Amino acid sequence: MKKLLLSFVFFSLLIVSADENNEVESMEEPKIELTKPSFSINQKNLKIDMTGEKMKMNQNGIVELTNVLSKFGSESKKSEITADFAFYNKDKEIIGFKNSVNFNFITNKSLAHLKTESLKINLANKMVKSDSESNLDLNESQIISKGFQYNFNEEREPYLKFIKGEFKDKRDSENYGIADNLKLLDKNKILLEGNALFTQKGLRIEADSIYYDYLEKKIIKSINAKVTST
Repeated sequence: MKKLLLSFVFFSLLIVSADENNEVESMEEPKIELTKPSFSINQKNLKIDMTGEKMKMNQNGIVELTNVLSKFGSESKKSEITADFAFYNKDKEIIGFKNSVNFNFITNKSLAHLKTESLKINLANKMVKSDSESNLDLNESQIISKGFQYNFNEEREPYLKFIKGEFKDKRDSENYGIADNLKLLDKNKILLEGNALFTQKGLRIEADSIYYDYLEKKIIKSINAKVTST
């Protein structure tokens, strides 16, 4: 298993990175409580920097933060996450975010803004995942879904997949699509996959798969399509 390198030793170095007014409290379950903490997690081709308003480290080693800002990525992929609450489980290699989660990242050289109520980063397989309703704003497009998966592994082909996704063109309501899965691809393309439906310019396209260019605002191709008038 890849070893994570924290930028603090669980007691002494944590105090160095916090405010002078921090106190270590002795309770039934021993823990450390700090204000304005910051720390880093380093792996091969990945660095995560986290800051927060307050931090608790429980006896089981799980770190909890409030009002957290997290910056992570590699040389080619950089992202930022803010949330009301976050936790880090070193043993399971999981970072979780909850409540008012904002995930900002670059895709196709454009800044994407994603809002949800919970998501997790799996450090072992380099995957960001959410099972909560998610709302993505990208250029003049919007995707609403029941959840999403975002792969940021340098050794694999990157992808962003939305579960039970709904696509909307903010400037033209006639450009609308739904599918079991929506995937953001390279060169400003969206793949609507599984029970795909798209309406545009008075036409209704039902297909197994539909490829759509969200900048050119046109359907590139469809597979096993049925076209009718709306």
